[in-house]
Amino acid sequence: MENAMLLGCSAAHMSLLECLSKVAATDAEVLITGPTGVGKELYASYIHVRSPRFDSPFVPVNCGTLGGDLLSNELFGHSRGAYTGANEKKDGLINAADKGTLFLDEIDAVDLPSQVKLLRFLQDKKFRRVGETVLRKANVRLISATNRDLEDAVQEGSFRSDLYFRLRVFPVCIPPLRDRPDDTAMLTMHFVRRVADDYNLEPIKFTKDAIDKLMSYSWPGNIRELLNCIRYLTLMQPDHPVLADELPLLCWDEDDPPGEESPGNGFDFGRPLKEAKRDLVAEFERKYLDNALTRSKGNVSQAARDSGKPRRAFFELMRRHKIDPQQYRSG
Repeated sequence: MENAMLLGCSAAHMSLLECLSKVAATDAEVLITGPTGVGKELYASYIHVRSPRFDSPFVPVNCGTLGGDLLSNELFGHSRGAYTGANEKKDGLINAADKGTLFLDEIDAVDLPSQVKLLRFLQDKKFRRVGETVLRKANVRLISATNRDLEDAVQEGSFRSDLYFRLRVFPVCIPPLRDRPDDTAMLTMHFVRRVADDYNLEPIKFTKDAIDKLMSYSWPGNIRELLNCIRYLTLMQPDHPVLADELPLLCWDEDDPPGEESPGNGFDFGRPLKEAKRDLVAEFERKYLDNALTRSKGNVSQAARDSGKPRRAFFELMRRHKIDPQQYRSG
């Protein structure tokens, strides 16, 4: 496990690790949420290695790659002859994780029939292999993760509410890298050294302008994008400190995705395009949030649904623009 990726010195990071250390000592189910690329599996591993189960298996499963019957087969296993091609019995991943931890990433991708089976297992830790009637038991701790708002999935009917509440005994949200500039600096220096060692190449250096740009960039791909940025620059092996315009950063970020046109008129065409567009988008977002919350009378969930945006993302926009929903509530 690349536990070094859990390096950080920000208040948010240290508070998160403190919470995870506390829950690690128990067998409580943990639901990890956060955007793509923040290292949710690494945080799950962090919990496992600090738990009483640390010397038993940590079994990660990406549910997004296993659809329908395939997921049930992988999790619970099957008996010989359970279906065409099942020439040998197979112990599933739940059995492999016995006395250890099972990590289910992209839990939102689990289909409804498999959700029923998973809920049954969580209730009494008993399961049946595909093609068997015999009940088996496994002592497994479950940690799950998603980058989607599961409350929205519950409202849409694609995720069972009883399973959702069973999984989120201890909910944890990993903040995006853009909210942790101190961690960005520490991770950058760590990756520079580690990647150079991995490739047996010289560590790269940066100009001050390049460092400033790295620190101000929003990192839509989070830690994964930062690591790949350092990999690319290390492989390029420039014969000088990396310049700001040599950084392989996206020309758009989460707040300014490609293909979106900014609304409005009457702005200063003499300013840099990205700067002018970002300010215009920010102005539009503030007005949109104000209108949505006015219509919903401060009901954030309703405003998020009306806007077609996940509630967590809607809250993030409100936080970014320092909007208090209380001011829209009457009475």
